[in-house]
Amino acid sequence: MQKIIPLLLFILSTNINAQDLSFFTISSAISDKANAVIQYSENTIELVRQDKMTIKRKAKITIYNDKADGLAELELYYDKRTRIGKVKMEFHNAVGKRLKKVSKKDFDDYAATGSSTLYSDNRVLYYRHIPTTYPYTVTYEYEIITQNTAFIPRWLPISNYDVGVVKSTYSFSFPNDFKIQKLEANLDDYDIHKNSAIGLLKYSISNIAPIKHETLSPHYSKILPNVRLASNKFELAGVKGTAETWSDFGKWMYNELLASQNNLSEETIAKIKEMVKGIDDPTERAKVIYEYVQNKTRYINVAIDIGGWQPMKTSDVDRLGYGDCKALTFYTKSLLDIADVPSYYSIVYAGSSSKNNIEKDIVCAQGNHAFLCLPREKDTIWLECTSQKVPFGLKNSFTDDRDILAMTAEGGKIVHTCTNKPKENLQQTIGHFILKNDASIEGTAEIISYGTQYSNHLYRYDGLSPDDLEKRIKNHFDHINNLSVSKIEVHNNKTEKRYEETLSFTAENYSTTNADKSILFNLNTLNRILYIPSKVRNRKTPFEILRGYKDSDTYTITIPDGYSITDLPAPKTIENQFGVYTMSVEKKDNSTLIYTRSMLLNKGLYPKEMYKDYRTFWKKINRLENIKIIISK
Repeated sequence: MQKIIPLLLFILSTNINAQDLSFFTISSAISDKANAVIQYSENTIELVRQDKMTIKRKAKITIYNDKADGLAELELYYDKRTRIGKVKMEFHNAVGKRLKKVSKKDFDDYAATGSSTLYSDNRVLYYRHIPTTYPYTVTYEYEIITQNTAFIPRWLPISNYDVGVVKSTYSFSFPNDFKIQKLEANLDDYDIHKNSAIGLLKYSISNIAPIKHETLSPHYSKILPNVRLASNKFELAGVKGTAETWSDFGKWMYNELLASQNNLSEETIAKIKEMVKGIDDPTERAKVIYEYVQNKTRYINVAIDIGGWQPMKTSDVDRLGYGDCKALTFYTKSLLDIADVPSYYSIVYAGSSSKNNIEKDIVCAQGNHAFLCLPREKDTIWLECTSQKVPFGLKNSFTDDRDILAMTAEGGKIVHTCTNKPKENLQQTIGHFILKNDASIEGTAEIISYGTQYSNHLYRYDGLSPDDLEKRIKNHFDHINNLSVSKIEVHNNKTEKRYEETLSFTAENYSTTNADKSILFNLNTLNRILYIPSKVRNRKTPFEILRGYKDSDTYTITIPDGYSITDLPAPKTIENQFGVYTMSVEKKDNSTLIYTRSMLLNKGLYPKEMYKDYRTFWKKINRLENIKIIISK
């Protein structure tokens, strides 16, 4: 009996633990239609002093499908000022049986570099589980001790769309003499418990059903609850700072991280002065220097020591001819200073697929990219200093239409970048097409793109080999069956800030020949809109069109000899708050049609109630895009 009782207790405790780790214990209200459920997430951050912070996290997450596998991965970054303490992970199957136990020694240890990185002090401990069945549960806990206190981890309890939460907590403690700023976003619609005391802030949330990602849903951080904190006293890679305003932060950053890095030689200074000699217009001087930097340098990431925030010495960029975004931006600014052209070193959250602002209501280290601002009274110029291909002052989708931090003479300042009007993001297509008796088509086209459409075409086509360019063209026009391209020319016209494409092609079986020898064909040969937004029942989120654009197309269509043009569709216009679509076709002569269409889409954040109207807008356009006409023999 003395031996049996402990055995029974062990079996009982094992079963209880297994049940606790099985997915059956999760309420269906939280797990239904979820990609993952966070069963618990405990985040404990202690700001010990200006140059020490500890970060502890425990989590248990059940993964239901491969869309959420990323939540079961751990990436822990460290450098000589950041140390990773204890780390452990466990993986369990659906009924709670342990699949494996992972310790720190099982993690891969990599240099935290990309393909464009030359050298780096930064490293990452990384572990990825390759599942064989779903669902499974991961539990992990880790501790990080860092001297870098400029980045206090934010609380984002719902880490993405389609993720449920049973419980998430966040605790932040700090010295009594520190001033802590906090930015609470999107908390009102959730039952969040908040507690505060001297030197302590706590948040918790429980039993949150997953929020479904819907077509055109805004970035999750814009609508899901999150809290960001900042300390008025901080340290970044050995450099202490104090700031309560953006002006203070900008002065600290410029004086401590930037100013000391400008050490251009007298020879270079003299060379730049000679280069702009006799040019009175400061914009023209800036163009000369920008093109000089583009021809002289290339982008390579450098992340040594403070590398995430401090640029290389300007003399090193000048001598070596490379640098990362910080180095090339500050180098360009230093050359512009010599030429007496004012400019601001600027920090931004860059990216084309989303527009994230520097949070102006909380002062702390933010952003992921540096670029240059040339202030003007009417039209500020923005310079991307990492690309040899982008023309001077292009308003591109990488940094457009968002709040950024500019280092002005008065200190840091939040300013908004340029926003193109839809008609400035223009693509023009001029086509000449010949229909054949055998149902084939032969054609030539010239496509010219401006604004953000210029950027899209530049990165889609520029620099490709002839074979890869042909593959990319065929893929873009994949609605044309049996497409054969005989000529492709592309040109990055930096002077006119436009991308130019010329192509010649043929396609068999483009049209349909009927029994009476009449021919049925689609009027819109190239730039055909096939898009209809997905149907969403009972939509929960607003929807966002990140940027507007305009397409303008004119096609001259020649019909075969012996055929006549009969009935033509009437001109059509669709116009509402989302945009304007027009289409018309006219008879130039007995053998020639002129087809014109224009599509203008407006940007905007729209309430969920308007989504049905938006989808109807595209359905109407889709029908007009697929209009076919018959020519008779």
